[in-house]
Amino acid sequence: MNTTTWIQHFSENAHRSDALQLPDTPCTLPEHIRHPLARSIAIFQLGESGGGTRIRRYVQGMAPAQHFRGYQRAVDLFIAEEQGHAALLAKVVTHLRGTVLKKQWSNSIFRWMRNLVNVEFNIQVLLTAELIAEVYYGTLLLRTPDETVRTMARKIVRDEVKHLSFQRAFLSERLAEFSPRMQQAWSWQFRIIHWLTTQVVAWDHADCLRAIGVAPGQWRQRCKAALADFERRLWRQTARVQAEGFLMPQEEKSSPLIPA
Repeated sequence: MNTTTWIQHFSENAHRSDALQLPDTPCTLPEHIRHPLARSIAIFQLGESGGGTRIRRYVQGMAPAQHFRGYQRAVDLFIAEEQGHAALLAKVVTHLRGTVLKKQWSNSIFRWMRNLVNVEFNIQVLLTAELIAEVYYGTLLLRTPDETVRTMARKIVRDEVKHLSFQRAFLSERLAEFSPRMQQAWSWQFRIIHWLTTQVVAWDHADCLRAIGVAPGQWRQRCKAALADFERRLWRQTARVQAEGFLMPQEEKSSPLIPA
């Protein structure tokens, strides 16, 4: 994994994020859009506001590996970028005259899922959140007639695209260690995690989605398509790693990425 490239990317992107200015205009959205939108973004803001303790603990064990050297620094910058998203989202919630949340039921379930098995399972749940976030912010960008919301969504969508590439770079080298049987098992359980998370988010944000003209079922289909695209890219990248002889799978090797 080329961690040097990712460290450079996150460092440069931090400067671009610092320079971002939200439009200084009042919210003029009609109430039937403003209220559910403010609540929806506040929920996502709460999800972005974690401190990254568990992922840092996991990375400390990965960093000594030769092909993950520098990964710890890259992840620190990645977490800082996520926390920057939380600060940006808080400003947008305020713009929408909403309330920043301290606790919320679906976010609590999401955090419970992340801590359900082990730290590597936690990483998969976080990746699911990244995939759903890409669709969510892309939908806001296309459907919300408010320039402050659109500026925020445009910024986060661009970041999420890079985050998914970062996750693929890491996962492709991890999955290259697995046998074909274990790769298939990982894929199935990851799809289940994604499906469950998508159902919860679609239900919890249904009022917001309808307010901006998107049926929850239509949004779930977009999430499914985003997952399929991510998986195609992931397995193609994993195959390249194996073809280059960087890591070879062992038939009976167990997977720490799959819950016991």
